[in-house]
Parts: sequence; C-alpha cells; structure tokens
Amino acid sequence: MVQTKIPGRMRAFLNDTRGVDTIPLKFVVYLALTGVVMILIAVSWANITPVMEGAGVDEQVTNAALKITSIRQGAARNILDMRSADGSMCIIELFLPDDVRFVGFGVDPDPDANGNLTDSKWVVENNTIVYQYTNGVKKRVFLNGKTVQFRNGVQDANGRWSPSASLGVVNGHDRGVVLEGPVSGEFIFEMVFGVELYMLSHF
Repeated sequence: MVQTKIPGRMRAFLNDTRGVDTIPLKFVVYLALTGVVMILIAVSWANITPVMEGAGVDEQVTNAALKITSIRQGAARNILDMRSADGSMCIIELFLPDDVRFVGFGVDPDPDANGNLTDSKWVVENNTIVYQYTNGVKKRVFLNGKTVQFRNGVQDANGRWSPSASLGVVNGHDRGVVLEGPVSGEFIFEMVFGVELYMLSHF
C-alpha cells in the first residue's frame, strides 16, 4: 500500500481548528438573518397586495366607464317600438376582489355608508360609477358627455329588454344599476330611449 505524503503547509491547514468553535454561532446568526429577511418580505407583501388589488379595481372600473362612453356615440333602441332595432351594446368584464361591497352605475345605494343597501333612499348620480369597499371607502369614476341614466332591465316573453319598475320605487331603488359583491363576470349594457335616454342592463 502506497502512502501519500501530505506537505507541511497542508498538514498545518488541516490541523488548524481555531475557528471550529465559531461555526455553530455563525450558522445561528445566518439563520436569524434569513428569518428577519423573510419576515420583512412577508410584511412588505401584505402591505403591497391591497395596493395592487386597489389599482386593479380602479383599472377595471375605468375600462367599464370607457366602454359605456364609447357606445353613447351609437344608436339607441326605441323601447316603445317593438320593431326598433337593437341599440348599441357593450360587454363589461368585472372580476373584483371580495372586499368590494358593491358597484353602482348611476346611483349610490348606500349614501350613509353603513353597509346596508336597503335601509335608505338611493342617491342618483348620473354619469357616475360608484364602488365601495367593505371598510366603507367609496370611489367614483365619472363618464364624460351628455347625461345618461342607468336602469335595470327585465326581459319579456319575446326576449326584449325594457326598464324594470318593480324594484322599490319609494326609495328610488328603481334608479340606477347595482351589482352587489362578489362582483364577477360579464355584464351587458344597451343604449335605449323612451321618454329619456337610458343605459339598460341585460342581467
């Protein structure tokens, strides 16, 4: 069996144990630093996420407002004439987080901001999309141009949509269109006119 000679310097290096007792301490310090960094990342993410979600909600509602504004340049269906052609339509896509309580088109259904949409008179806000979070914060997006009212649509046996007047006229609940959370899906609006010009919901 051939024995390999270890040079003197290498032997001295291998025999040097002066720093061995500091290795566990360094390991603990590195783990602690890693833990602190992970906690900071988690806290930062928790603070950033609501901001990112809020920006996403703002963007979706703004896009909805732009689509509604765009069809106001088109044709309106005469709801008093059964032979009238369909009015200009748009499909709005809204996929909002659970902390959005409602989205109101042309109406604020919770003027006292108590979270109850049925205990007070709805406030009409034409050319406005109002949305409220569960913490009570409200935001508004305004539609430029001529005044257009929003109405809930109801479909008859022939498949024709017309404004519904059966939602509680006393408290103004027949005005505007309200989506209560969770708000998720595609929503169709059609421009129609009778006595006035309306954005009529098809849902």
